[in-house]
Amino acid sequence: MVICISDKQQKKTIAPLHNGDDFLVERTIIPVRWRNNSSRKLTWDEQKKNRALNLLFMATSPLGIKPVLDFEAEEGQILEATKRIPLSLKVEESGCLKELGYLVQTYEKGHFDIFHLVGHATFKNEKHCFITETELGEPEYSSANDIVKKLSPQKTPKIIFLSGCRTGYHWDEGRLSSMAEVLLKKGATAVLSWGDNVPDLDATEAAAILYSSLSAGDTLPEAIAKTYQELIEKKRKWHLLRLYVAKKLPGALVTSYNTEGRKLAPIPSVTTEFLDSEGEVRVASRESFISRRRQLQNCLRELKKLPPEGKIGVLIHSMGGLGKSTIASRLLDRLPEHTKIVWWRQIDEFKLVAQIKGEIENSEKRAALINNNEKLKYRLKSLFKNSNQKFLLVFDDFEWNLEPRDEGYILKPDVAQVLSDVVWAVKNQESITEHLIIITCRYDFKSDLLKNFYKQPLEGLRKADLQKKLKQLPNFEFDENDNKKKLIVERALKLADGNPRLLEWLNDDVLSKENADSELSELEASSEGWKEKVIWVTEDAPKLKIDSSIEKIVSRCLVFEIPVPKEALEAVSDSKEQLNQAIKLGLIEVSPEPREEDRVYRVSRILPHIITHIRLPEAPEVYSLSRKAHDKLHELWGNEENRSEEKWREIFRLLFADKNNPERFRQGFSKMLAVQYNYKADGAFEAELRRSKDELPKEKRTSQLENYLSQGDWRKADEETAWLFYVVMVQQDFKDWTELWKNFPSKILNEIDQLWVNHSKGKFGFSIQKRIWEGVGGNPNPDYEMEKKFGKQVEWYNIEKKSWKEYNSLPFSMESQDGNLPALSYTRETDRNVMTNVSSLASRLNL
Repeated sequence: MVICISDKQQKKTIAPLHNGDDFLVERTIIPVRWRNNSSRKLTWDEQKKNRALNLLFMATSPLGIKPVLDFEAEEGQILEATKRIPLSLKVEESGCLKELGYLVQTYEKGHFDIFHLVGHATFKNEKHCFITETELGEPEYSSANDIVKKLSPQKTPKIIFLSGCRTGYHWDEGRLSSMAEVLLKKGATAVLSWGDNVPDLDATEAAAILYSSLSAGDTLPEAIAKTYQELIEKKRKWHLLRLYVAKKLPGALVTSYNTEGRKLAPIPSVTTEFLDSEGEVRVASRESFISRRRQLQNCLRELKKLPPEGKIGVLIHSMGGLGKSTIASRLLDRLPEHTKIVWWRQIDEFKLVAQIKGEIENSEKRAALINNNEKLKYRLKSLFKNSNQKFLLVFDDFEWNLEPRDEGYILKPDVAQVLSDVVWAVKNQESITEHLIIITCRYDFKSDLLKNFYKQPLEGLRKADLQKKLKQLPNFEFDENDNKKKLIVERALKLADGNPRLLEWLNDDVLSKENADSELSELEASSEGWKEKVIWVTEDAPKLKIDSSIEKIVSRCLVFEIPVPKEALEAVSDSKEQLNQAIKLGLIEVSPEPREEDRVYRVSRILPHIITHIRLPEAPEVYSLSRKAHDKLHELWGNEENRSEEKWREIFRLLFADKNNPERFRQGFSKMLAVQYNYKADGAFEAELRRSKDELPKEKRTSQLENYLSQGDWRKADEETAWLFYVVMVQQDFKDWTELWKNFPSKILNEIDQLWVNHSKGKFGFSIQKRIWEGVGGNPNPDYEMEKKFGKQVEWYNIEKKSWKEYNSLPFSMESQDGNLPALSYTRETDRNVMTNVSSLASRLNL
């Protein structure tokens, strides 16, 4: 349904269209907002490419902008949704329009079919803005014109999806066009946008559905119709998704998957280049580099600050294989005005001076540098002074310059003097210094010189970053029906634990072989032959030196499976000082947040393979350790504001791991109820409960319910009833609540019902509710009036306010109306109407 809009009409609201039975989009009739400034008719663009869909994706989440966007979730869900018919996803990793422009220029006209921009949008200085990022990660308010310029008018994709709140909203009480319409004026063909504030989950699911359909060869209207229909089914804010077009309406962008000659999505390659001119230090190319956005921004921010706030250098430290050298290489890309001097491994003063000399353009300064009559620091100071060149010195694999000392590492004496001279010369310029130093090292070593450096630790790849890495590694792919290959890949992923170097090695040297299963078994049993990829084992370099007390702390921190705040690690550690030392040694990975108090930490699962005495403690010690870990995490994360299912699952997993606590499952249920309208906590509790299925009680399940009922504690009894429903669902393997309602075991249901009826003298119980339900004409497909009749009868509906009551407002008293309880069982997470649940349960009684 094409709706013609103009400048005068644009402020009119177009309501979701309904025919009395359902929305028209459910019948594949979608509204298209057509900006028509001529008398021409809207026509189809039926040109499609016989290849995979090419999607350009950019997410923005600038520092200081709330709420923080989980852009990895949207990216990851798109990849997951298009697994069967893969698209070619190119991600601009920085969130910066400047970098986007560089990327677009490397592709030919028409390469990208869609540009997907996700982030926050706003209205600032009387114009629509999308909040992108500067190269330092700070907010940049970009107009529609800014976006089109960077995409290049000649290379603008057929479809732009502005996945930000109110990008399809008319600001200033409708007097100003939406950002989507402004893009059309600037030359865009079709723009998808959101008409108001949209929840992250809704936007993420919409993108996944849309691109799955377009990748299969559906037309744009067909893909949007499918998106609307699935969002309606999931009760999402589908009506906020708006399509604007000008000139032509895009049809199918690509052919269907089985079309003869159709080009498949190319497998991203792991191409390499070299950090140094001698070709010693291999790094990932700009094309194959995966994310590390925040780490790069943190380093750039410090390097570009002016003294005294800024640092003269950065120390990038972590265990081997996490990409320290590659990050250094990307920093060099972002600092093209500097003359780079890369030194690898052991520093030698004479050779270092010779290498610096080779990069000096001024002959007099070259001669002065090799004049040995002066100390090195004075020669370097003279070189840096009033130089037309800005020097950037990179010391890579710096651990070769260290020696062990007191549970850590210090500089070797001869190296300490050279580095001291370099730092002094850079710092002691008469004007503001523009010369910089980058050090990559496996350890955060002890030296007063490091007060001049910003320290950037690293972590393994997780979530969307890991998915993108795996798309570069063809031997990690498997058919969903090939269970043998699937199990092998899962074992390889567990062994590598997100370490890029190990992932590449496993892809090339293990999974590529026919005997991958047996080779993996050998690698899992012994790390000899591969541990040197992540820690030092050679005699001519400093081995990893740790004592038993640090091994014990790291072992205890293994109790956490996901990254957690430092306070959580401290709660299970004996010494904060030794915990900090473990972090400096690279034994604990660190997230990239700029502020240390915002960072989270995790012990790599690689360590138990390569360091003999690092192991999760055994029972019964691990039980009390799990409880201690749970208590601290619940203190930090166990609140209504926590909307992360991953965090809630870790809370419940740790609680259930304390096998000395027989009440752990009921306690978990109570903690979930404390935030009962937090569906993420609900889903996490159910998921972890299913993992503990065999540990749930099988006998005397209703004894606690009978105790509460006999005491007249109606609320506790109602909660216990809901708990029993969870137990039945998990123990009998019902896949969800809908299946449980339809198939609840009648014997158990009747037992629970009789306890309620007997102890309430016929006032409460499922059978009482069944009688009332049937009395108002209840059936499996009730209309709203029927629902209200029942709600009024059982006191769930507030007649005065004409609204349904919140659970906490129920009276939980014998003074309430018949059938008021049980109630909590009906409110568990389900897409079905509560009254449909009442009807289903009523049908299971007395069978």
